[in-house]
Amino acid sequence: MKKKMTLFALCFMCVSLMACGTQTTNTSVKQTETSTTTAAEQTSKPTEAAQQETTEAATQEQTETVQTEMPEETSAEQRESVSEAISEDQALDAIKNYCFTNNPELKNMASSDEYTIYWNVTSNTANEIVVLYRSYTGAETRYYIDPVSGETYSTELVPGIIDEEQRTEESFNVKDYMAE
Repeated sequence: MKKKMTLFALCFMCVSLMACGTQTTNTSVKQTETSTTTAAEQTSKPTEAAQQETTEAATQEQTETVQTEMPEETSAEQRESVSEAISEDQALDAIKNYCFTNNPELKNMASSDEYTIYWNVTSNTANEIVVLYRSYTGAETRYYIDPVSGETYSTELVPGIIDEEQRTEESFNVKDYMAE
């Protein structure tokens, strides 16, 4: 009986040591780089790359044709699209409006000193505006905004619970929440 208990204890220790493992992960990497890498991996499928090249070639041909026929209208449209690009401050205000619309109590929480809530604006290598919202629960939600179209998607990271930033199903157009 004593031999069986000793053998059982030895097996249990071996299994628990293997479960601990020696693999370590670096959690101090910037999260925007991680999410950018993930987005790049998701869009690098061979069929999509071929379709993009074909679409880009067709678009360039059409653009050249239009530019030779009507140069004044094209330059006016280009000036309009540049002026319609969303600035970082506009994106920050729009995301705050979005958060306040979805959670009306958040406005009172943000103005009180009882809760740690903040928003931060940065840019990433994909030329997106990234707004970080740190909620009172400690969850970090990043909103990735296309400055031209306003299309927005979000990711969430909960330190200590979720180890990696995960994309959520939340997507919207940030221009819908911009103050006029």
